[in-house]
Amino acid sequence: MSAKRQVFTPGFGPLATLSLLLLCLSGSPRLPAAQAQRELIRDARFQHGFLLLEPKPGQRVVYGEALDVAAPAKPAWDLAQWSSKFPLAASRSPRSDDGLLSFTNLAKRVCVGRPGSPQGDLVLGVNARAEYGNRARQTQQEPWVHLLVQQSLADLPSLVELSSCHFHLQARLTRSELFRTDDYTPSRHAAQFLVFLTVANRNRTSPGYGQYYWFGIPIYDDRNRMVPSYQAQDFGDTKMFIYTLASDAFAQESTHGGQWVTFARDLLPLLWQGLEAGSRAGFMQGSRDATDYCLSGIVIGWEVPGVFDVEVQLRSLSLKAAWTSVRTVSGANGTRNTPPPWPCANRL
Repeated sequence: MSAKRQVFTPGFGPLATLSLLLLCLSGSPRLPAAQAQRELIRDARFQHGFLLLEPKPGQRVVYGEALDVAAPAKPAWDLAQWSSKFPLAASRSPRSDDGLLSFTNLAKRVCVGRPGSPQGDLVLGVNARAEYGNRARQTQQEPWVHLLVQQSLADLPSLVELSSCHFHLQARLTRSELFRTDDYTPSRHAAQFLVFLTVANRNRTSPGYGQYYWFGIPIYDDRNRMVPSYQAQDFGDTKMFIYTLASDAFAQESTHGGQWVTFARDLLPLLWQGLEAGSRAGFMQGSRDATDYCLSGIVIGWEVPGVFDVEVQLRSLSLKAAWTSVRTVSGANGTRNTPPPWPCANRL
């Protein structure tokens, strides 16, 4: 396993948790042809707050909410704090005079700004020194701190129904301080900020129902100004395929510079690439029918196995999909919809 992925170890991180969410989602709908772009992310500016999840990894247990006293709707986002000793208190809080909504404790900081705020739409900060003290993790099997926001996506579009899928996010690193211990090693004591999308088989009649892969967009890694690509099996308990491209596939600058960096790309060709790469590697063998596979979830945030104090600001998150008609053919058995062949070489 390469050094980059040492931050994902068995039983921890968004991979195990969001897999539980995937099993609860309904099948893919069929939508009219030639629709305009539609936003797949609910509450993309985080104004409705968060459902707080218990920090024990392995299952999604909501223990409360963190939101504005005047929140207009129920939260669309989970806030996951896996393996933290200091979970946030559930609260309905007022905003400060500058419009900032803050949920903080000794070990973490979550702030929501009003649209257009200088702090961005969302601030996620982790003080892992409070969590670990002066003792860094000794083995890859030891758990570490996470601070993630996650949700299931709206509409569950099948990849073959899409003509484009445009991702956009601006991120700014405002703090990254390493407290170096005598046994510090980059492979075990890193700090990463990532975005993951899941592409899942949602056809309940398929032998491969529930199989999926992780499509990664790296935002920050303390070890690399431009984060390298990574494709392999998750060595956590999901055992699913991970397909992460290098950060320069989405951005021209590094977040190491402390300025706002834009990550933007039409993901659809890349999602097809990930599906084909996973198939070639022996994953998702339960179905070769491309209509079975849907965008199903998103996870954003920190994994901090090292003794770091880190913070990132986010703004302008978007995932907009445009639908297209599926090709229709007629034959002896009547009219039917026919997806493009998979792997879809014409899309790569």
